[in-house]
Amino acid sequence: MQNASNYEYGKMCSDILDAIGGAGNVKNVFHCITRLRIVPVNRDLVDMDKLKNISGIMKVLESSGQLQCVIGTTVPEVYADFLAMTGAAAGGEVSPEPADKGEIEEKKPNLLTRGLNTLASCVTPGLYAIVAGGMIKGVISLLTSLGLFPADSDIITVLEAVGDAPFYFMPFIIGYAAAKRFKIKEIFGIMVAGILMYSTFLSPPEGVTSYSFGLFDIPAYNYKGSIFPVILSVWIFSLFYHLIDKYMPKNLRIVFSGSLAFLISAPLFLGFAAPLGNWVANIMTGAFAWLFNNAGPLAGALFCGIVPLTIIFGIKGWSAIELNNLATLGYDFMLPNFFYSNLAVSGAVLAYALKLKRGEAKSAAISTGLVCILGITEPALYGIALPEKKPLAAAMAGGAIAGAAAMLLGVVTYAFSMPGITSIATYMDGTNNFLMLLVVMVIAWVSSFVISFLLNKKEQ
Repeated sequence: MQNASNYEYGKMCSDILDAIGGAGNVKNVFHCITRLRIVPVNRDLVDMDKLKNISGIMKVLESSGQLQCVIGTTVPEVYADFLAMTGAAAGGEVSPEPADKGEIEEKKPNLLTRGLNTLASCVTPGLYAIVAGGMIKGVISLLTSLGLFPADSDIITVLEAVGDAPFYFMPFIIGYAAAKRFKIKEIFGIMVAGILMYSTFLSPPEGVTSYSFGLFDIPAYNYKGSIFPVILSVWIFSLFYHLIDKYMPKNLRIVFSGSLAFLISAPLFLGFAAPLGNWVANIMTGAFAWLFNNAGPLAGALFCGIVPLTIIFGIKGWSAIELNNLATLGYDFMLPNFFYSNLAVSGAVLAYALKLKRGEAKSAAISTGLVCILGITEPALYGIALPEKKPLAAAMAGGAIAGAAAMLLGVVTYAFSMPGITSIATYMDGTNNFLMLLVVMVIAWVSSFVISFLLNKKEQ
């Protein structure tokens, strides 16, 4: 193992390794937006108490054979240092020690959880570019709404190209991440996206709706901004690639494994998988749209109310639906609920802080409550709301009230962004949508603050 002093998070990584039984006990390691996820070879060697008390780790969860260390938004840097210190190969896999009688079989998650995890792992790596593009689109809305630049000016035209790029070329971003998820070379995922985005299918000649390919009829769909079609297509390709590559002589793999896999899989994913993904996306968008349109306040209250639980239990995959809504509808009504919920957590935790005497606990509640406004709720949820229960209940209640109010007022977002105060520009569209957002923001924070203040007793 490398010297810990050579790395920014070396001390934390060294302590983690010590708690989990050393580098030889790491079977696999990866991360999401806020959690370092470690799969140990032998669970019996892990000292959970020691792991939970490491400075910088907010909470440790154990799920589906994983040790999930909640670290926050710095987890990519911690992950990089962890890999470098342990000598793990790119992708995070470390050769495990030979199994012994103390090793336990890794518990497999259920089908729904596996599906959501797969979806999240295909979308999460691209969120950095997607959020950057969304924020730029928000800046464009701000500049045009304030009349600083006309919508047809050259400056706005250039900025729109920058902001739209990650959404227009979404299949390439998703294809790259999906290739990593299905354990094939990332360039193949990009190539799959390139096939779907090729001009033959993207902009067919007038009157052409499909192409006959032997027994297959390949529809000429526009997959611009799509997610599900490319994930299914990369998965189909990976099945054939792994099978062919397994039996192909090593010195012939670079020539034949990829080419044969594409020859076999391309007609399948162009003719079936990608259109199926497009159909699934449309059904999901339509189903959620129907639910929110026909049971608006109730749907908003239910969804926004449970957002803190989805974060606590690590339920992912919502961003794929939100991005699909933006691509097909031009707006989204689900992502704003995470913004309201973050404000509700802030209000609930800050109200709880007022009931505490001066000290470290009060300072922690204030600091974590304020950070929630920026969209980072894990410290407040795991450090304050969950252990104390009442702030969590208040945050969920305040979020439910805000979610219902948002549906009554018709608040939507027009670009993808992190659900914090910095994202408010993405709600501007020249109508009263932004004003309604401000109203819901106040409702979310104030209602949860009042409920939490009433529920929590003053510390003696």
